[in-house]
Amino acid sequence: MKFVAKMAAIVALTSLSLVAVANAHTVKHDSTVTIQLKKGKGQDPDSFSGKVNSVRTRCESGRTVKIFRRADVVGEADVLVGKTTTDADGNYEFVLPGEAAPGTYFAVAKREVLRRSANHLHVCKRATSADRTVN
Repeated sequence: MKFVAKMAAIVALTSLSLVAVANAHTVKHDSTVTIQLKKGKGQDPDSFSGKVNSVRTRCESGRTVKIFRRADVVGEADVLVGKTTTDADGNYEFVLPGEAAPGTYFAVAKREVLRRSANHLHVCKRATSADRTVN
């Protein structure tokens, strides 16, 4: 009888620990980001704009987007042109002080933590756009 009681206790404790592990989880949501150049007209400056998309709506709004120009020399760091934040629909725009310099540009939507607790981690994954070349 003692053996059966010990086995029942072991099964119960194992079940409780599995439930605790099952409740703790990490959820990662994919995102994409686009970039395009809007040429200014007349005295208006150029600007970069685009959109962050995700199946998770919360991953689209309020995301920080950084605009970079690729380094001219291999091994050098890419140059941060500027950063901005997406609107409620995931759209962003970064206005340059003048005309965009020739080069290759890309946008990065930073990783965003939606929820963090002892048992939960919900994250919008980092996204990098395709390159856009400015002549």
